[in-house]
Amino acid sequence: MVRSKGIILFVILLTIAGCGSPTSEKNATSVTGTAKKDISGQFSISGGYALYPLISKLAGDFMSIYPDVKIEVTKVGTGKGIESLLTGSCQVAMISRPLTDEEINAGIWVIPVAKDGVAPIVNQKNPNIERIMARGLSPDEFMQVFSSGLNLFWGELLESDSRDKVTVYTRADESGAADIFAAFLYKKATDLKGIGVTGDDEMIMSIQKNPLSIGFCNFTYAFDLSTGERKKDIQMIPCDLDFDNKIDRVEEPFRNLEEAHRSLWLGFYPDQLCRELTLGTIGKPTDPAIREFLYFVLGEGQKSITTTGYCPLNNVYLNYSLDLLKQETSLK
Repeated sequence: MVRSKGIILFVILLTIAGCGSPTSEKNATSVTGTAKKDISGQFSISGGYALYPLISKLAGDFMSIYPDVKIEVTKVGTGKGIESLLTGSCQVAMISRPLTDEEINAGIWVIPVAKDGVAPIVNQKNPNIERIMARGLSPDEFMQVFSSGLNLFWGELLESDSRDKVTVYTRADESGAADIFAAFLYKKATDLKGIGVTGDDEMIMSIQKNPLSIGFCNFTYAFDLSTGERKKDIQMIPCDLDFDNKIDRVEEPFRNLEEAHRSLWLGFYPDQLCRELTLGTIGKPTDPAIREFLYFVLGEGQKSITTTGYCPLNNVYLNYSLDLLKQETSLK
């Protein structure tokens, strides 16, 4: 009976809110129970390129709802973001790799907000593209390309007579994508060799300019978000995971972003190249504006996940994140 009264009261309140004046909307209650007009402050978010497009959009959306909150978002790479968090230069870090033991011991608290993957890429105009797509490259061949430091020809990798020299691009910044891709090769990011570029945008432009190049990037940057198709001249390299020199159905690369997300959801894409994208703070987030922003990201903000090119959290992950946030903030 009490529950029924509560539901009826909730419906009535929703009706009033829907028909209310601008003043009543301004005084609406947020997900944390705080009146919107009472939420104010400012904080900065810094870190991984992988999360930047999403978080910068959500920060803008959040500030339009809460005009007394100011959020600054900068992309500097996961490593620099964590460093800024630890030194107090930012209050929230965008993190696109697992934390190290040292970072955990330093008191960094993280919450998953989306999923993404890292993909090896080449230029679609590579003269060897048909053979690349037919046989792919095995993890051992990727390791040879990215960690040997040797001057290689495409023919050596593809078992052909091609004398086209391979141009290798890697990341110069402290990148979560580099950590993930290196771990796929059982290496560390510092073991990767090649021409260093900063950020995914520069990686994409470098590959587009050089038909003989090879590199890697976050899924989000490989696709044109307005169409869902791959960006101009960008082709994902199929991974020959069973080392049979041919690409099977489950190893075929994605034609569009929808296929990429489906593969992540179903677990078809190599697990080592998938990761959770998280937001981190030092200890339990107690600042009302930061807490409200995190609830927003996990609630209304989830609508923006796919439109900004990311794979949304499934219900299990989403409930886990919400429970984690409630548990932690309830202990303040």
